[in-house]
Amino acid sequence: MKDAGTVRERAKPKAARTTPRRVPERRGGRVAVTQANPLALSRQEMGLLTKRLLVLALSDITRDDHDLEPIRITAWEYAQIFNIRGKSIYSRIEESARELLEQTVQVKEANGDWVMFQWVSEARYDSGRDSRDKLACIELKIHEKLKPYLLQLRRDFSIIPTDQLLSFEGFNSMRLFEVLYTASYGGEKPYLHFDVDDLKRRLGLDGKYERFKDFTYVLDRAQQEFARYTCLTFEYEGIKVGRKYQQVDIHIAKNDVFKPRVRLPESIARRVPREADAEARLKALQARDLLADIGWTLDPDATVKRYGPQRVIDIVRYAHSLQRKAEATGRPIFNLPGFVHSLLQQGIEPPAAEPESGGEQRLSREAVRSVAASINDSFHQHRRQRAQAAWDELVSEQQELVRTLMQATLHRFTLERIERDGWHGALFEISRLDVMQGHGFLNLPVHLRTVAAYVEHYGLLSEYQPDDRRRVLAELEDDD
Repeated sequence: MKDAGTVRERAKPKAARTTPRRVPERRGGRVAVTQANPLALSRQEMGLLTKRLLVLALSDITRDDHDLEPIRITAWEYAQIFNIRGKSIYSRIEESARELLEQTVQVKEANGDWVMFQWVSEARYDSGRDSRDKLACIELKIHEKLKPYLLQLRRDFSIIPTDQLLSFEGFNSMRLFEVLYTASYGGEKPYLHFDVDDLKRRLGLDGKYERFKDFTYVLDRAQQEFARYTCLTFEYEGIKVGRKYQQVDIHIAKNDVFKPRVRLPESIARRVPREADAEARLKALQARDLLADIGWTLDPDATVKRYGPQRVIDIVRYAHSLQRKAEATGRPIFNLPGFVHSLLQQGIEPPAAEPESGGEQRLSREAVRSVAASINDSFHQHRRQRAQAAWDELVSEQQELVRTLMQATLHRFTLERIERDGWHGALFEISRLDVMQGHGFLNLPVHLRTVAAYVEHYGLLSEYQPDDRRRVLAELEDDD
């Protein structure tokens, strides 16, 4: 049951205080949100300003704290971070606190069940009139149910930079960063795989964006903001199960060129350095994850502690490469965990670089995807250019008819996006092309009707080996 907390202004005392209530100084250096992984991967749904207020509050908690003390965030700090001017800052922060009281978080437990509770149990607005500092602020009490996910954390937790989290311009992108940063151990695990419905649920989008094509608008916007404001970038690929995209592969990469959009005020940024061993902890988490992936039955923590996280990572990867080679010779390694255990015990050192076999090298899976993506982008760009030329040749009455057909045939969400963008942009162009082609306003040449015909017409794969050509074409067929 939800707690009956409400946002309320603090009652004024009849007599003036002799000792004013002061806003405590924050602790800190590199500010971060430290939380257990199940909380970072939980289902959340709220407004952007409310999420920002929550991030500021969680940034004031360290994993070594023993209790959840009330957290005070001044209106001045809030205004400084988000460049808000005027009196509206007071109503905005109060409204965000009220919404935060009403929001719940759903955490997936180890057995697959979900548990739900509120983020905060109490929110108090202090006008600052009774303090010499005259700093109006919001005081938040984080719900006691969150203690196991925020305090005394020793394993399976993430440390997410606050300035990067607060830089996002949309809630969905911010939540996706939390999810991908956590699941990839801060970018150390480059490949992630999600069920589309599960990923949408974690973003609070369950029941929305029914078509994968519509959900890609969320992913595409997040891609742009990741590249501009955060230490990670990502590429994604939808995976069909039957006729529907039900899964998505995500490739994570480190981003060395980025600049967070917000600058934390000195009152927040003035902290003692946090988690000097964060990188080592991420390595340990990654090592345990790799052991779990191969079906490790021994204690993974003891294994990582005994051999060291980097050695475990190197040995597991080396064992995978040897397993692939063994399969190619018809003598597969059936007990991969036992093989890894043997390599660790014998002190085998993986080679610095795998020796190149003679002859032409096959394209890696990533290279195949990259080639296919480049061809696909070029194909659709040529189609849009041909459609634009045909559109320009239509008289105004015909153009109006095409718009009417789009309004009658397009999905409601797609139409809303197009109207919001003023009938311009990539989504409008793609949708317009489909409608024009389907109703006889556009007759594409043969080489622009299918991506396979496009590849053949321009001889785009002639430089590759036959097997690689087949793999790239298969990748392009999956993208159709």
